[in-house]
Amino acid sequence: MSAWRGRQGTAAIAVLLSMVVSRAVLLAGSWFNQDDFYLSGRAASADLSAEFLVRDTAGHVNPLQQLAYWLLAHLAPYSWASVATFVLLLQTAATVVMWLILTRLLGERWSRVVLLAVFAWAPLTLATTLWWSAAMGLWPHVLCSLLAVWLLVRWRQGDARAVWAVLAILLTTAVGLLWHERAVLIPPVLYGVAVALADEATGWRRLRAALTRFRWLWAGQVLLLGGFLVAHGMLTDVEGGESTWKQRLEVTWSFLGRNIVPGLFGGPWTGELDGGAVRPAVWVVVVSLVLALAGAVLLLVRGGPARRWGLAFLVAYVAADLALLLSGRAGFGSIIGLDPRYSSDTVHAAVLCVALCLRGSRPWLGLLETASARVRGGVVATTVLLYGAASAAGTALLVPHFQNTEDKAFVTTLRSQFAADPTAVLFDRLAPTDVVLPLVGADSQLSRILAPLPEHLRFDEASAHLRVVADDGSLRPVELAGIIPAEDGPDDGCGYEVGRASRRAPFVVPVDGRLLVRVSYFTSDETTLSVTTDGWSTDFLASRGPNRMWLVLPDLAGEVDALTFRGDGRSTVCITDIDAGLPEQP
Repeated sequence: MSAWRGRQGTAAIAVLLSMVVSRAVLLAGSWFNQDDFYLSGRAASADLSAEFLVRDTAGHVNPLQQLAYWLLAHLAPYSWASVATFVLLLQTAATVVMWLILTRLLGERWSRVVLLAVFAWAPLTLATTLWWSAAMGLWPHVLCSLLAVWLLVRWRQGDARAVWAVLAILLTTAVGLLWHERAVLIPPVLYGVAVALADEATGWRRLRAALTRFRWLWAGQVLLLGGFLVAHGMLTDVEGGESTWKQRLEVTWSFLGRNIVPGLFGGPWTGELDGGAVRPAVWVVVVSLVLALAGAVLLLVRGGPARRWGLAFLVAYVAADLALLLSGRAGFGSIIGLDPRYSSDTVHAAVLCVALCLRGSRPWLGLLETASARVRGGVVATTVLLYGAASAAGTALLVPHFQNTEDKAFVTTLRSQFAADPTAVLFDRLAPTDVVLPLVGADSQLSRILAPLPEHLRFDEASAHLRVVADDGSLRPVELAGIIPAEDGPDDGCGYEVGRASRRAPFVVPVDGRLLVRVSYFTSDETTLSVTTDGWSTDFLASRGPNRMWLVLPDLAGEVDALTFRGDGRSTVCITDIDAGLPEQP
């Protein structure tokens, strides 16, 4: 049976194309955000080595993700078109594989079209599509999970040789693990599907039948997972955060009742934005829970022979997702349970669950057996349209929140203003919190996250054209706040006269920390000045006439009580004023 022939195949292609077009439009309007910046900055400054690929990143070891960041940073820095194309290809491939699985499980039943629409359109996967680092934690895992299931189903139905099926599934699982640790859920997914397909046994005997029939697969998976977990433990030292039982219960309710269930039904249709999360309205939660309960009861009453195992499969998968969240993030409180990064992979599990429950049941759960083909088609069309409308409402609520337009505006403004003044040197600072949170320390410095840009921006160098980057990305002239001057120079009309001999210019009080120093001077000819203090030195070219130069004094060990100047002898330089301070926030 061809999956793409007939009216159902045409309907599936229409669903697929609608997903591709809508997600392409939404991706085109999005951009990089948060983790994307500092991971790109790290990749830009690193060599492509085994050490870089397996480095511990906040407890994650994801070699293929690291490789993707490195390739983009070195071949197409901050090219959102490349990222958007990659993400869209991953989601499209996953949707195609899902259709192939649904076709093998349900045959020529219109319910597979409805399930495909749920998988393709669910707004629950929206945030993890429009945000690159989140997308790399979702779509490669989901694609590998679905490929493994498809290979298992083909094997179970006699369309694949056992040896090749085992090797292909193990390879697919390994690729998933190299992308993201969440791929540890692939073996449990495979086992749940195998149990639901074990029609030669009944009741609890299905568990043993699935183990026996695919014993070589499970042996390989155990060895693969064991090796992965040992290696992961050796490469990371991050432990889960502490949390109270109250916090765990709050996260559980948010994750299940306010995130997953509304999300699977196209929600949330309305709600309040709260940081990186959306709190759905109470009526949305209530309606979603009622629909979920009604659907579960209908499947249990009218589903196929594996209906209980299908629902158990979904419950187990969601419980595993919840356990992973509680083990490391419960201390953040209930809001972390609303984050779609930790729930979006449940969409593919839910669709597989319903397909396993429907397999072998009477058409349309026995409710429309006597209806005409036109009536059944109308029911399908109405169901798909209703879900499409619900998903459109959920998408409309979420898109303005997840497209990261502020980040794009920040970098675009900075690049355009630098193009207008390419001699500018930038004062390094932490990126605005809307771009990168300061949680990653020095990795959130502008000099780190902007390093991949082709402009080769210069930071903290001695310059007469020093600029401060405002929160909107614009470049502003420097203004000092909290000025601490140097003592007046001893040379009348010249201040500190600097030639080949060193001249020490003490501050009125010692200074410490990372500061800006403004040096005002005049000279008749160009000459190079060296500026030193304990543990730090820099040079700059003093230009003819009255001028000023900006220096960035780093945070040194101990206080700085003076700066020492020395020229190269080509000309005498008169230093009239020296002021240290912090730049005013633009």
